[in-house]
Amino acid sequence: MSNSEETLTPEQLERIERNRQRALQLRASSTKIYESQHQITTTSAPTRKQQIDSHAGFFLDEDSTSIDNRPVVYETIPIIHQTKPDQLDVLGMPCNECQLIFLTSFLYTHFDESICDTCREKYSINDEKDDVDDEETIRYSLITRTLAKDKYLLTDYDLDKREPKLKCIEKKNPHNQRWGVMRLYLRYQIQRLSSEIHEGKTEEKLIEREEKKAEKKRKKYEKQIEQLRLDVRSSLQTKRIKTVHEHTYDEKNTTYDEDTDMYTKTCLECGYQYQYEEM
Repeated sequence: MSNSEETLTPEQLERIERNRQRALQLRASSTKIYESQHQITTTSAPTRKQQIDSHAGFFLDEDSTSIDNRPVVYETIPIIHQTKPDQLDVLGMPCNECQLIFLTSFLYTHFDESICDTCREKYSINDEKDDVDDEETIRYSLITRTLAKDKYLLTDYDLDKREPKLKCIEKKNPHNQRWGVMRLYLRYQIQRLSSEIHEGKTEEKLIEREEKKAEKKRKKYEKQIEQLRLDVRSSLQTKRIKTVHEHTYDEKNTTYDEDTDMYTKTCLECGYQYQYEEM
């Protein structure tokens, strides 16, 4: 193993080898197409030698001998990978969506996803307008941390510590630069992580959570209505109690009527006169 490969992790070496094999397969398929299109089978004209596109700016004859009849030996030179893991090899890599070869892209640089910039623009929208029903059409757009937790039922542990750790882009908060740093995640990776954690039942759990919220809100409303009824009843009862008046008489100002032989005393509060006869 070379010194440049010792700095790479096993996962990176495996990904690079997989990309190299796919690139070689694409090269072989293009060679077969060229051979089928340029093969000449006429009998009257002299036969031309079959040429193979080397994809290096020149063609190779199918005959394995050179002009002086010495055999031509082709050596397979291994690809020397870059020492930095974020640099691609000279062959590039195929996009996982369109299968076209690209050298670098925004999603590969920041999120380690083999997606070219053309496909990223095709499957992404402005993240502030998150009202698209089909999320597959916006899978390569960016999503905020708060929205990832609320819409995909993820926790801080899932976003920060769960292996393999998610990559994110840190930016200053556009609403207020004094607030904390805003972290943006790739929606495709968030969807994949949520599907793994909730076993593909994220939508069902979201509906269940909304139903629980609605039920909790309904119970709170009914409790407020019941409390309002109790308050009204209590105020009416207090009013009834206050309407029951107890007379307070001035015993010193009692008057006596000799014609009727009756005594009269007057309430100090309402002026009611109470007549009585002493036995």
